[in-house]
Amino acid sequence: MKVKQFSSILLAMALAGATALSGCGGSSAPASSAAPASSAAPAASSEAAPAESTPAADGDKITIGYAPTTMNNPFWLAVLDGVKSVTDSMDNVEIVTIDCQNDQSRMNDQIGDLLASGIDALLVAPMDSTGVKPALEACQREGVPVINFDTPVTDVDLVESIIASNNYNAGVVVAKDMMEKLEKGSKVAVLHSPSGQACIDRAAGFYDTIGYKSDDPYFEVVQELDGKGDTGVSLPLAEDILQGSPDLGAFFAVNDPSAMGCVQALQAHPELQGVLVYGVDGNPDAKAMIEAGTMTGTGAQSPETIGSKSAETALQVLKGETVEHDIVIDTFIINSDNVSQYGTDGWQ
Repeated sequence: MKVKQFSSILLAMALAGATALSGCGGSSAPASSAAPASSAAPAASSEAAPAESTPAADGDKITIGYAPTTMNNPFWLAVLDGVKSVTDSMDNVEIVTIDCQNDQSRMNDQIGDLLASGIDALLVAPMDSTGVKPALEACQREGVPVINFDTPVTDVDLVESIIASNNYNAGVVVAKDMMEKLEKGSKVAVLHSPSGQACIDRAAGFYDTIGYKSDDPYFEVVQELDGKGDTGVSLPLAEDILQGSPDLGAFFAVNDPSAMGCVQALQAHPELQGVLVYGVDGNPDAKAMIEAGTMTGTGAQSPETIGSKSAETALQVLKGETVEHDIVIDTFIINSDNVSQYGTDGWQ
């Protein structure tokens, strides 16, 4: 049994039901301030034990866990930069990162390790929106508030706030730009990553805009494959699609790394350089490809804004303040017409 959980149970016994421990929405004492088991063993005195103070309120050290789907993606590094833009100036706040390498089971185990180490709050973007539930429940048992960023969890009642881009709109703006550039009836392939809600929303925005389920869709979707949001995974899939559909009009990938796999596949086929490639993120490498003409566009978001807002919200929760449960960050198209406005040396 972890020290934080054990000391909380003993405190509840000492209070004899006079005070209820807060759940996921409440604040908890950091592990460094938790009473050791040996000091809590004597019988409760006649005086009530003092209530636990919030670490953000009393100046104690605050440790915040940062759990993205992978650290091998510039998007998650940019989110972390946004987090640190808020916390780096605070001497009592430490950010601890994990890297599950796109493995939800591993993420759950690593979050368990973070809880055992005594984190005060968790920032999490799951690989699997449903599969992260055991980790969220563990946080709830430990009284550790969770801020969910970028990829919404399925069990929304287990998190304090969801801070994410308007992912549905990212798919919409990509579809609209593609429809301006391709004739109706053109063949399109989709590189999905259906385990994450953000990617599901992006695909839904794209499909709804082209009327995929209607009697008269604007495009013919020849294939939808799981590129897992990864360049290395998407590259051979894109090659297979090009071999099977040499008259393909465009790729839509649900993130930029996956779109880059499509760009690399096309580089081996100079005869197919007219195929359009779209992603979602707006990362610097993708913008450089758009500027160079090898990629067509991206549904851009601002990861640094997501990160800074996530950190601010976590600190507000630890202070006992009320926060919005759903915070939406805008998305927009970046293409050859406007890429110079946003530059290629950083995020927008």
